[in-house]
Amino acid sequence: MATSFTSSSSALSLSLVLFCIGLSSARLTGKVTNNELTHICSKTENPTLCLRILKADPRSTTADLKGLGQVSIDLGLTKAKDTKNYIGSLIKPHGLLQEKFLSCLKNYENSIGNLQNANQDLRTDDYNGVKVQTSAATTETDECKQEFTFAPYSPSELTKKNQDFDFLCSIILVVSKSLLGQN
Repeated sequence: MATSFTSSSSALSLSLVLFCIGLSSARLTGKVTNNELTHICSKTENPTLCLRILKADPRSTTADLKGLGQVSIDLGLTKAKDTKNYIGSLIKPHGLLQEKFLSCLKNYENSIGNLQNANQDLRTDDYNGVKVQTSAATTETDECKQEFTFAPYSPSELTKKNQDFDFLCSIILVVSKSLLGQN
């Protein structure tokens, strides 16, 4: 009788473990619901903007959590490339600030590389790597912002683009933390 109880107990324990693994797996592969999307965006500084940005991408409506990570990284990469191109257009007309713009250009090149690495980390399920690479990308934009802290001129559009990029990175960070089970 004791052997039967031990076998039943072991079977029950194994069943519970498999059930929990199934739930966590389903969490990564199931479509992100509107409530989950709202919860993710509530972790950003502007939940309404976050929802608007993510819902504007049609992939978000069918994405699982990992897919949402892909969407947010793609949005960040697009913004980083756009900002890099914008900075490149400012280098010639503003000779006095050329070094500052060149430095920012390099920062955005590095940010693009960081987000490309985050993209690779996402593909290999290295969600902590996504978080680390995204944080590094925001550090690069912080350095770009520092270039203009005491400058006589700072293009307001660059300031806005820096803010937009930082916000998109904050979405990537929230999604990566959700993938890690930290939210």
